[in-house]
Amino acid sequence: MLVLDELHLARGGFQLAVCPALGGAITRFAFEGFDLLRPWDGSEQVRRTGCFVLAPYSNRIAAGRFDFDGSAHHLRRNSAAHALPIHGVAWKRAWQLDEQGADHLLLSLTHEPSQDENAADWPFAFHLSQRLQLLDEGLALELRLHNRDSRPMPAGLGWHPYFPRHAGVELQFAAEAVWLADEQQLPLRQTTIPASWDFSQLRAVNEPGLDNNFVGWNGQAQLRWPAQRLSLAIEAGPGLQHLVVYTPSAAQGFIAVEPVSHANGALGRGREGLEVLAPGQTLIRHCRLLVAPAAE
Repeated sequence: MLVLDELHLARGGFQLAVCPALGGAITRFAFEGFDLLRPWDGSEQVRRTGCFVLAPYSNRIAAGRFDFDGSAHHLRRNSAAHALPIHGVAWKRAWQLDEQGADHLLLSLTHEPSQDENAADWPFAFHLSQRLQLLDEGLALELRLHNRDSRPMPAGLGWHPYFPRHAGVELQFAAEAVWLADEQQLPLRQTTIPASWDFSQLRAVNEPGLDNNFVGWNGQAQLRWPAQRLSLAIEAGPGLQHLVVYTPSAAQGFIAVEPVSHANGALGRGREGLEVLAPGQTLIRHCRLLVAPAAE
């Protein structure tokens, strides 16, 4: 049985909790008692937490295989809820605590393909770390993915935050285009953004039925909870030019707004946004979640 102990941080009005054993996931991020991320339900399901890391790739891999550097690689299904390998390795592994202060944490994990059946999850050796730092105005996140393998490695990074869907929640982000998806939620074709999916101006989320990858994102997004008079800005650093937005029915109680470095399905096709890390090279990505009073 997993021991799901949480680590707790506080700064100003912010509270942060993280569970290293449960995919290193954020289990609570709140401001003055209001949950800015969906609070964890206490289960062993990482997908019931507030936010987890996407590494060394985001989203799905078509047919569970990809070709890279002259070799074909086959990955096993890693979630009973999904027919295809999804979201990488990090969310399925326990992380270790490397450093803890009053307002910051440093967590890490090491993936070694030669151990157990790890190669079926990812064939390249890597070390991954995440630094979480509470700020006066929110939370700063940093990921570092280091290629420990003797071969070049394809690499992607991102975060999968779940935001509470209180009545009237509003969303804003700007992008250049969107990928339509097939029945397996794999990218089908890129198109202009239809009016029902256009959130370039802040507006109520409603029921757009999104589970799509927006491209040409400018790294800025905003959520607003009018009744609570709070807004949260997502500020993604360079190299996070894709935004995956998932809006299930309101009854699910959340929306996901995911800053990622590469397009959905990139390992199975044009590798849009994927990096290639030489042995010993490190990929670094940053993101901040900043909170402010919402305008009336």
